[in-house]
Amino acid sequence: MKDILKYSIWIGIYALLIVPFIVANNMFFPYIVGKAFTFRIIVEIIFGLWLIIAIKYKEFRPRFSWVFACAGIFTLVLLLADSFAVAPFKAFWSNSERMEGWVAIIHLFMYLLVVGSMFDTEKLWLWFLRANTLAGVILAVTSIDNSTEVRFAGPLGNPIYISVYFLFIFFFSLILWYKDVLVRHLTDWSSFKKVFSIVLFYIYPAVAILSFYAIYRTSRGVLIGALGGVLIAAVLIALFEKERKVIRQISSGIIVIVVALVLTFLSVRGSDFVKNDPTLSRLAAVSWSNVSGQARQYVWPMAIEGFKEKPILGWGQEGFNYVFNKYYDPRMYGQEQWFDRAHNAPLDFLVAGGILGLLSYLALFGSALYLLWFRKNHLSVTERALLTGLFAGYFFQGLFVFDNLVSYIMFFTTLAYVHSRLSENKALHQAMDREIGDDYQNYILIPIVVILTGICIYWVNVPAISANRELIQALRYAQTGNLTGSENSFKKSLSYESLADAEIREQLLPYAGSVAGVKSIDDEVKNRIIRFVKEELDKQIARVPDDARYYILTASFLNNINRPDLAMPYVQKAVELSPNKQTMHFELIRALANTGQLDLAVADAQKTYELEPNYAQAKEIYDAVLKIKSGK
Repeated sequence: MKDILKYSIWIGIYALLIVPFIVANNMFFPYIVGKAFTFRIIVEIIFGLWLIIAIKYKEFRPRFSWVFACAGIFTLVLLLADSFAVAPFKAFWSNSERMEGWVAIIHLFMYLLVVGSMFDTEKLWLWFLRANTLAGVILAVTSIDNSTEVRFAGPLGNPIYISVYFLFIFFFSLILWYKDVLVRHLTDWSSFKKVFSIVLFYIYPAVAILSFYAIYRTSRGVLIGALGGVLIAAVLIALFEKERKVIRQISSGIIVIVVALVLTFLSVRGSDFVKNDPTLSRLAAVSWSNVSGQARQYVWPMAIEGFKEKPILGWGQEGFNYVFNKYYDPRMYGQEQWFDRAHNAPLDFLVAGGILGLLSYLALFGSALYLLWFRKNHLSVTERALLTGLFAGYFFQGLFVFDNLVSYIMFFTTLAYVHSRLSENKALHQAMDREIGDDYQNYILIPIVVILTGICIYWVNVPAISANRELIQALRYAQTGNLTGSENSFKKSLSYESLADAEIREQLLPYAGSVAGVKSIDDEVKNRIIRFVKEELDKQIARVPDDARYYILTASFLNNINRPDLAMPYVQKAVELSPNKQTMHFELIRALANTGQLDLAVADAQKTYELEPNYAQAKEIYDAVLKIKSGK
């Protein structure tokens, strides 16, 4: 029984290595949704199996470490923050585009608990890291896209997501190089001859180079984080490695090389060679005043304003869009209009969970570093230094981007490694070391676990998967002109009341717009579809009554079908919720003009223009409204 459970859980953990490769082309947001549901279902299964093995055999019950404790606190803080969020449903469930929310966080905590408990020896961990590294090699080879000069493409979709994944593979390969080769065979410079004859001596550096090349081709922030992580690791080894002098000397050489590379790049960043290289030119363009950095210049202060308004527990996960709309900087007119992240992980958690959310997030790093350096442990200086470099590189890149499921998995894998290797030799509570009677196990606890696991798998995944697939069917019907089939599929997808509801309702807008513009379609059919769409938009507004997005989408829809009178209350509310965003005012001006309220239209057009006089479209609309009023 023990072996069956143990091997089943191990198989499940290794099965998670396929998550980065999954692209569900039959689902909405195929690069995100398939990965998330696969991760959740597998984690739910292995967590249920782990509960059974932990009930029956106390050696598999969790042990205490500060990493485990801080991960638990982090999960609980976000649970509190999401419970009091401005949009609790979305805070818990997120949406198809992100697939995060508290549901993702609790699954990551479950994953850490299972992996940290089941991989309790160095041998087991090294095999898992080797498997991760092999998966990374396969993903790298299959992600090379010769059609682009700059970035990789692949099943992770966003090049930044690819880059963060390979940051972990890069450091995993260095750890394995040290553990499998250097620590076993390299004692001094004279032993290099023996090392040269070992195949792994070449394989791991090759994987590291491949991973670094993937980083180089995809993200400047992660590239700088990787270099910084290597430098930090090398400095720590050079300062504190006492047992292996040769490794300390190699690290000193790496420090010189990294510093020389950075200084050389800075000295030639204006050269034609750098300008003509797509990757180097992007790296040379890194500047706070550079155009590519302007969005963050505007968004980060908005995040601070949002924190000031809700400083303790924040706005809840997926709440940044409220902050973005409320504190929108009109100078952002040339940027994306719907930011749902601060593009800075610490700021994202500051907004999502307030100061408690940020501190609990930082505690994940702090607890790991505390165990690595300030508690007596059996890990070598070099291994601790490499792990520290990985954490440093990951944290640095997080200052410029937001996380995704795969980067979270890699991060929590590393946390589980530290927890497992450095946990204290005691249970979380004395009760966990007690034997549980066979009858109580077999007839009460284990049946409860099996039933709850089944319920969880269904409740968390099946409605959302079914809604997602039905949405795809609705869109296919719409493309072929099957209005009845499309309408029925839309209704069926919404009947599941899933995390995809908001996105389904947004997809109704182009569908209804295309129907309204076709003269051959019967008016009764048009009106029925229009009523259906408006009813669903009103339902979405009722669910998130303070979200400017759905007011303006509804207003735009009504303006597009020539019902500015109906659009007016929606657009006025949108402007109230986001007073500095020009696109909100554009719809208001449109509604005012089309209802004959030209004086008010001119006044609002002038106000909108004065928000940011450099915005050409605002000036054009102002001039156009003045001409309409003057009758020219």
